[in-house]
Amino acid sequence: MDQSLLIVIGLLLVLMVMGSPVIFAIGFAGMAYFVIKPGMAGMLDIYAHKFFTGMDVFIWLSIPLFIIAGEIMTAIGMTDRLVNLSRLMVGRLRGGLAYVNVVGSMMFSGVSGSALADISALGPVEIKMMEKDGYRKDFAAALTVSSAIQGPIIPPSIPLIIFSALTNTSVAALFLAGAVPGMMLGVAQMAVVFYLARKKGFPRNPIEGLTLGVAFHIFMSAFWAIFMPLIILGGIISGIFTATEAAAIAVAYALLVGVLAYRNLSLKAFWDIIDRAARTSASVYLIVGFATIISWVLANERVPSELQALVQDLQLEPWTLLLLLNLFFLINGLWIGDSVQLLLFAPLFTPLLAAMGVDPVHFGVIMVLNVMIGLMTPPYGLALYLGSTISGVPLGAIVRQSVPFLLSNLAVLLVVTYVPAISLTLPRWFGFL
Repeated sequence: MDQSLLIVIGLLLVLMVMGSPVIFAIGFAGMAYFVIKPGMAGMLDIYAHKFFTGMDVFIWLSIPLFIIAGEIMTAIGMTDRLVNLSRLMVGRLRGGLAYVNVVGSMMFSGVSGSALADISALGPVEIKMMEKDGYRKDFAAALTVSSAIQGPIIPPSIPLIIFSALTNTSVAALFLAGAVPGMMLGVAQMAVVFYLARKKGFPRNPIEGLTLGVAFHIFMSAFWAIFMPLIILGGIISGIFTATEAAAIAVAYALLVGVLAYRNLSLKAFWDIIDRAARTSASVYLIVGFATIISWVLANERVPSELQALVQDLQLEPWTLLLLLNLFFLINGLWIGDSVQLLLFAPLFTPLLAAMGVDPVHFGVIMVLNVMIGLMTPPYGLALYLGSTISGVPLGAIVRQSVPFLLSNLAVLLVVTYVPAISLTLPRWFGFL
C-alpha cells in the first residue's frame, strides 16, 4: 500500500479519535492526499470536482424530504397517537409500557426512517410515561435507545437510501429486504422485555374505560401515520414513482394531514421544520461530498483490487469474510457514525462480496444493521448520548441497562447474516431479484 495512502488513513483515524468533527476530519484527510502524494498538488481541481459530483445525485434529494415529512408528522402530534395505538395493542400485557416503547418505535419507523428522530420524538413521551408507571428511568431511556434502531431498517429508511445511491442497488429491493429484519429486532427486544417483566414484576398499563368505540377512535386518530408508509412503499414497489418522488409525496401527504385532517400545523411550526431539516441535510451533504473524495482516493490507489487479491490469497469463504466485516463494522461503530461508515465502506466492500456470490441487497441490510447497532455502543454511540440528553440520566447508567437489548440485537444480526432468505425472500416475491 502506498505510503501517502497510509498517512491519509492514519490522519483520518487520529482526527476522529481526537473527537474532531467528522466533516472536518474527512475533508482534511482528503485534502492531505493531494498535498502528500507526489504529482497530485497540481490536480486540486479533482478535489472540488469530486466534492460536488458526490452530492449531485438525484436520490440524495430524498433525504431532506423524508426528514421534513417525519418532522411534520411529529409536529402535528402523531407521536402521541402512535403511543396510544401501541397501548391499545400491548398495554394490557405485563410490562405493558415497555412493549409500547418497542411497538411505538416500530410504527414510527414508517414515518421518520431515522433512529435519532425516533428518540427525539418518542423518547420524551415514552420515558415520562414509563417513569410515572414505576419503571426505572435509566431502564426506560435504555429501552428507548434500543428500540429506536429499528427505524432505519424498517422502510422507509434513510441509511438504505444512502447504501442504494453508493452501490447502485435497487431502493425498492432494499426497502423490502429491510422489513423482516427490522421487525425481528423489535420481536427480539420484546422477548427481552417479556423475560424482565416476569423477573421484575413490571406493571400492566391497559387503557382505562376501553370500549369498542374508544378503540376505534384511537385507531382512526393514528390511521394517517400508518397509511403513510403504505403509500410510500406501494408506490415504489409498483413502479409508480421513484424513492425521491416518494419522499416528495410523503411531504405533501404530511402537509395535507397537518392542514386538513388535524388542522394544527402553523406557518411558524412549518418554518421551524424547514430550518431543522436544512441544518441536518447540510451536514449530511457535506459528509457525502468529502466521503466521495476519500472513496476516489481509495479507488485511485487500487485498494478494492488489492483487497480482492488479499481475500483470494487468504482463501476466505464468504461466511468468514461476513463475520470479519461484522466485527469490523461493530468495532468502527464505537467511534464512527452510521452515515460515515456507509459512505466510506459500502462502495469498498460491496463489489468484493458480490464477486464472492453475496447479494448486494443482502449485504446492504447486514451493513445497515451493523451501523445501527453502533449507534447504541459506547463511547461514541450517538443514540446513547441523545437518550442521556432527553432523559437526564447519566450515560453509564443507560449503557448498563442497554446490555440485554444490545445482545438481542447482535443475535438478530447473526441470524440475518447467515440466513439470506430473511432479507431476500420479499424482494424475490416482488420480482426485484
